Amino acid sequence: MTLNKYIKSFCISIDKKIIDVIKQFEVKGTNLSLVVAKNNKFLGIITISDIRRAILSGYNKNAKIKNFINYNPLYLKDEIDDNQISNIISSPKFNSINPPLIPIINNKGIPYKILNKNDLNFNYIKSKKLNQKPNILLLGGAGYIGSVLAKKLLKQNYNVTIFDKFIYLSKKELRKALPNKNLELVEGDSRHIDEIFSVVKKNDVVVHLAELVGDPLCEKRPSKTYEINYLASMSISNICKNLGISKFIYISSCSVYGANKSDNFFKEDSKIYPLSVYAKIKALCEKSIIRNLGEYCRPCILRLGTVYGESLRPRYDLVINLFTGLVANKKKITIKGGNQWRPFIHVEDVSDTIIKIIKLSKKKTNGQVFNLASYNFKISEIGKIIKKIYPKTQIEFQKFSEDERDYKVSSDKAKKILNFKPKISIERGIRNLVNFTKKNRIKKINKKKYLNILNSDKF
Repeated sequence: MTLNKYIKSFCISIDKKIIDVIKQFEVKGTNLSLVVAKNNKFLGIITISDIRRAILSGYNKNAKIKNFINYNPLYLKDEIDDNQISNIISSPKFNSINPPLIPIINNKGIPYKILNKNDLNFNYIKSKKLNQKPNILLLGGAGYIGSVLAKKLLKQNYNVTIFDKFIYLSKKELRKALPNKNLELVEGDSRHIDEIFSVVKKNDVVVHLAELVGDPLCEKRPSKTYEINYLASMSISNICKNLGISKFIYISSCSVYGANKSDNFFKEDSKIYPLSVYAKIKALCEKSIIRNLGEYCRPCILRLGTVYGESLRPRYDLVINLFTGLVANKKKITIKGGNQWRPFIHVEDVSDTIIKIIKLSKKKTNGQVFNLASYNFKISEIGKIIKKIYPKTQIEFQKFSEDERDYKVSSDKAKKILNFKPKISIERGIRNLVNFTKKNRIKKINKKKYLNILNSDKF
């Protein structure tokens, strides 16, 4: 069978020499040749890197190329289907293809086309049969923020998949709390690439919440934090890039700012001073994700202030949550230091903003970093607000604090581009959380299910 004119210019016979390949590279202006047998059947590829390695190994320009051909490259066979595309994109070799060209072979083993791997991503996206609304994947969706976000998305008739280890909420508990036919629950570990790939490829939007959260937990398990928060997140980022996910929303933290040395408000382009293990790895993730931008996948990064508020998975290891939990149980609040600035945002406002990003044109949000905070307060001011609402509350102020973090942030960019308008005031949020704690009869707020650090053995 003969080769078409275009593909013939890329092909070279297995009996040719190094000098012949180099000449073909010069004429074609590319660094890839398809090696074929006399009957034009595809045998493998040879690239400029293969030539360099051959010469460094002692071969001269007249050496036959058959000794250093890549006989096992990535390629596609007719007819191309989703399984083939899934397999090739999930291959460990996919990211390192250079030049980024993939041969396509017909059912007789003859090459007839060469595809850029980025076009493969795009074609894969185009081949999906999208619903009227995108399918949403929440990695870590059974957690503090994810469970609130899932509830809101389901209420708006989105198809939602929650991928989680279900450490804090069991699948049974979550299914009972969110009885919705549009919800799929998948138990898995973010470190397992095959599991992540399997769920990502079925969805159109990915919200990444599957990390260890909080300074105490991350300081206790630094190596585990690096493994989950950085290495797994990079794998997730690569998978989303390779599958051309239209929106990949990465949840970061304003803790990357660390310490406010000038008393100014930190903006997205301000210099960062991460102090803790948690913050340093968040900063590292942001940097790597931004560098890993793909042509069709440009992540949106949200730096959240300290989140508070009620959730299907309650937490009492967050400042306002801790204080309100103590108030609800008529216990004394101890504030160490108190002059540290912190940005705060209610979990409902976080979820509403993520949904807004999902709905907005990706031109406005993709590739952007946003601070997300409703207000900035000193820790001592939070105590005073609580005292004003609940005058009988006992508050002890201690001068010494081991926590060096001190920062306030501007959310002007989010207000301008996302039309970010927080709905819940600090006073309303505090009242709601106190009432929530009382209503659910949560008397022991230091139980394992409410504190991240006490679950370090489960990761």
